Amino acid sequence: MTTATLVKSARLSYSDRLATPEDARAIAPLWEAFAKERAAADPSMVIKPNFDFEQYVGERLEQPLCYCWVLECSNSEAEALPDRSAGAAAIVGCLFVYFYDEAPPPNLPEEMREESDRESPFAPRRVGSVLGLYVHPEHRQPENIKMLADAALGKAEDMKVTDIDLLIGADQTGIQALLQRAGFTKAAVQYVKHYDVPVETELPSLHPPHPELDLPEPPKPGAVPLRDPNSNELVRNPQGEPVFLMPLEDDAGELLKTSGGLPIYPTPARDPQSQDLVFAPNGELVVCPLLRDENGRVLEDRGIPLFHPPAYEFAEGKLHLKRDAEGNYLFREVERDDEGQIMRSPTGQPVFKSFSNKSHE
Repeated sequence: MTTATLVKSARLSYSDRLATPEDARAIAPLWEAFAKERAAADPSMVIKPNFDFEQYVGERLEQPLCYCWVLECSNSEAEALPDRSAGAAAIVGCLFVYFYDEAPPPNLPEEMREESDRESPFAPRRVGSVLGLYVHPEHRQPENIKMLADAALGKAEDMKVTDIDLLIGADQTGIQALLQRAGFTKAAVQYVKHYDVPVETELPSLHPPHPELDLPEPPKPGAVPLRDPNSNELVRNPQGEPVFLMPLEDDAGELLKTSGGLPIYPTPARDPQSQDLVFAPNGELVVCPLLRDENGRVLEDRGIPLFHPPAYEFAEGKLHLKRDAEGNYLFREVERDDEGQIMRSPTGQPVFKSFSNKSHE
């Protein structure tokens, strides 16, 4: 991590650094001020009542591909934050950036890759998306804003992005000029028109229509019925019951979500010979377990959660899913170093063992 410092006077200096989850409380008031400024300039952006900005910022700081740089001011006479002494460095600005790949991950099933290819006529990009930049009005010197921007641009180069996307308010002429000097081009102009719809109005649905299906009630909210990709018929277990893919939950029954806030659905295991779905003796669908890091966090690859792949074995010259003595399907474990850290390939992918003797069933 590189820290840049700009000395303003004998008592005043600014520096930038990468934020940590412990900074959430100090950043939250800045992000709330940012939201209020945007809402004042754009009538289509209405802040939710009692929104928890500290929780929001904390969750962004925990996301694997989300980065925040903070601008700190060291000034013995500056106004201190509630948890800072007058002489301590105070966070007076922040810049959030999120990186993502528009291309589907390489381990995505073929049918899902084909669907992704049909969604857009444009070639996928590696994108750095700016979520927002805010600096306290008293500290909005151009050099301070440039300091944060340079830090983010450096990270974008490290991440090998092909494009940087950001939306700038029409009133932010100073930022627009800074971006033009940095080589950015104005690709579009956005216009908005806001309508105040009375609360009691009966609203027509804007969700895409779904065909009526002769299905039993889903076992739980978010359950997705599985269909055969060739016949489009419902997949049924050995007992003849429709099969649903369930969103994963934690021990408290709360939905597990990706860094992008989406529910996580497991990857079903498939028979290597027939490519059919596999069912346990009790009729339940066999799915791959989530891959977690040393701290129990779900590992992702460009926003897609990773799973332990099935373990295989050869029998009579054919590849089969491996089972233990009790008949449970086995899944490959990750290789770990002497300190228990997950080992990765040169491309950053987790390295899995060739087989596993542990059951995740």
